[in-house]
Amino acid sequence: MSELVKHSALFAIATLMSRLLGLVRDATFAHYFGRSSQYDAYLIAIMLPFFLRRVFAEGALSSTFIPLFTQKKDTEGQKFFSTSFWLMLFVTSALYIPVFFFSDQISFILGTGFNAETLELTSFLMKFTYPFIVFISLWALVSGVLNVENSFFIPAIAPAISNITTIIGIFLSFVFLPKILGPTIGFTFGGLFQLIFVYFFMRKRKYKITFEYDRKYVKEILSLFGPSLLGVAVSTLNTVIDTNVATWTGSGGVATIQYALRLYQLPLGIFAVSVANSLLPKLAKAFKDNDRESYRKNVKESVESMMFFTVPSTIGLILLSEEIIGLVFQHGNFTYSDTVITAKVLAYYSVGLPAYSLHQIFTRTFHSRLNTKTPSYISLVMLIVNGALDIILAKYMGVAGIAIATSVSGFVGMILTGYTSFKTFTSKDILENLKIISAGLVMGLFIVLVKDLYSSRLFTVLIVFASVIIYFIFSYIFKIENAAIYAGMIKNKFIKKRLP
Repeated sequence: MSELVKHSALFAIATLMSRLLGLVRDATFAHYFGRSSQYDAYLIAIMLPFFLRRVFAEGALSSTFIPLFTQKKDTEGQKFFSTSFWLMLFVTSALYIPVFFFSDQISFILGTGFNAETLELTSFLMKFTYPFIVFISLWALVSGVLNVENSFFIPAIAPAISNITTIIGIFLSFVFLPKILGPTIGFTFGGLFQLIFVYFFMRKRKYKITFEYDRKYVKEILSLFGPSLLGVAVSTLNTVIDTNVATWTGSGGVATIQYALRLYQLPLGIFAVSVANSLLPKLAKAFKDNDRESYRKNVKESVESMMFFTVPSTIGLILLSEEIIGLVFQHGNFTYSDTVITAKVLAYYSVGLPAYSLHQIFTRTFHSRLNTKTPSYISLVMLIVNGALDIILAKYMGVAGIAIATSVSGFVGMILTGYTSFKTFTSKDILENLKIISAGLVMGLFIVLVKDLYSSRLFTVLIVFASVIIYFIFSYIFKIENAAIYAGMIKNKFIKKRLP
């Protein structure tokens, strides 16, 4: 079994645990707050930290930091990490000043369709949510060090802490005024605890925070960070545009988008992010060693692993969208009519799941070669496509049009970033991916045949589990490589447990 598959599997398992907790968090939000204006305000208030998180944490800086850190050794690596840490702390802390004093204006820009009361609440909450970005940016640096050291499980499980603290905040919301302040404070403290958690494990790797600061490393970071920042900023603007347009579709529009995105992002976060984050350090090392065969092999394996998981996820989310939304969210203040609207949006988002997943892989191929400009230009094209379609489709289809625009934009990005990689695929590689699609279609046929036989939450759960089993059985029958690999992993684990 290759290192990429092994590390991707570890990352995926940890991310699955974290994302499932995230689903519990969102189900709890649905029960206590439904599609209310308070929840809309909360979602806009955490949008800025999430925007900056993609810039400073999981996006531009991490794509710059990991390839550069991979090239450093021992004391040089320690100094480079400390320089990056203090640079990050200073920049993210300094940005809190304008956010604190101009939160009213920022709230209006992000939620132009809100009424005055909701905008005031959004501005108030934003003052509490911003510190999250300081903690989470430093967490991303520490996680980058652990990833380069082939430690993937700990950084991937850490976000579960933020989910737990937010859930606690929801349960304690009755002691706050307004109630939504409870989960807001829980959200911010979760970022702090995440940082503390991963730092403890980094110390075991003999890296630590020191007062070393070298300007030559700052120049090195900024030379790549600038173009990469453009790409991530443009990409994130897609989300800002989506959410802003959603505020004009009526009360609960933003909440509808977010509830659908939570389920859509479950496989995206578990599989796409896991494979892509495991891939980047390996591609960076292969590029540094000028090992073209290893480079091509890692890209091929990552694409096949991504397709193996995202194809059945896409088919399942489209065909069972209403059943899954009802299972997870339809209780308390979340009604059946909310389920119907949200399920439609989820189905349209899910169409673009394979495209966005592969786009993440192909973007890493550019970052590993220290080329941050090309993905940035492609992100700009995606922004134009998404923005134009958002405005047109939302006018006629409401929030569902926003989801369609996002999916189309994803396919444009996948084609443009993957063009060079596609040319390296052999007929065997193409056949492998066609077999994956075939197994997914068999699973889809099963869902269509049985989903209307009965209606209950338990039956939905049984269909999901049966669909997974059928997909893996036919993947094995079709001799799909990933099926054999993961079957071997399970078998080895079982044998080890049985051995005395």
